Amino acid sequence: MKSNLMILKGGISLEREISLKSFENVIENIDKEKYNILDIDAKDVDMLIQSINDFKPDIILNLMHGGIGEDGTIQALLTLLNIKYVGSKSLASGICMDKNLSKTILKVNNIPVIDYVYIRKNENPYLYKNEIDELIYPVIVKPNKGGSSIGIKIAKNIEEVFEAIESVKELEEDVLIEKFIDGKEAICSVIQNENGLYVLPVLDINRDKEIFDYSAKYNKDTNIHFSKLPKFLQTMIKEVAKKSFNLLKCEGYANVDFIIKDDDIYVLEVNTIPGFTKKSLLPRGLDLSNKNLKDFINELIKFETKK
Repeated sequence: MKSNLMILKGGISLEREISLKSFENVIENIDKEKYNILDIDAKDVDMLIQSINDFKPDIILNLMHGGIGEDGTIQALLTLLNIKYVGSKSLASGICMDKNLSKTILKVNNIPVIDYVYIRKNENPYLYKNEIDELIYPVIVKPNKGGSSIGIKIAKNIEEVFEAIESVKELEEDVLIEKFIDGKEAICSVIQNENGLYVLPVLDINRDKEIFDYSAKYNKDTNIHFSKLPKFLQTMIKEVAKKSFNLLKCEGYANVDFIIKDDDIYVLEVNTIPGFTKKSLLPRGLDLSNKNLKDFINELIKFETKK
């Protein structure tokens, strides 16, 4: 007997387009013999609740990136409705979406993160000039809760920092300013199943510009391959990824982004709803590991339904 599977896509965040592309790839690869599938473009909460009442899903696969789809809002709603859903719950989703909060938790638990300055959108950035200068230029300016590298910029002096801050504030976002580290970017996907946690192989990201931005993620065939980092560093990355996953109360699956300089590793962020587009890192990691997306989705759903 088929299960009723509802897939949430789209939404109203700046990452709507990526969410729709994630859905396109998932629907091409999902096991249609196992599920009765209803996909919902979740732009309206009342419509979503009505669809849930009508369809009565056994489980929900949320592919909404950014905004209320990833910050714990939808997760809290589904919990209140007593509907099972794949992935991290409301608390972990909210923590991981808030880079300042997640970095604070990781740092006090001895997980290495890059030095940064946090500025609320209604604060005067000039009050933080000395703290920003102490990071030493260049620095990275990014939205505190943004995803897909939208709004991220490199600033080489304080004037460029203030210009970048204004751009971020146009997105109605708090601002995070990080010290720029010119190192190797890597990613480690952490998966949870009935046997506990396991990680996919560490992947190196060979970017052709200073930062792995939106264009590099989704508009180019970025060179991604099994990591060539020393084995001891790869082992460290895997262990730190799992520890970060647990500390932030993640569930199901997540991507942990790293930057490595010499023998030092730093966690950049933890993404609880990573992209499922054909160019996204998790599906490409599965491909490189000779795993297919259909089996992976079945595994996620099986784990959640058995809880």
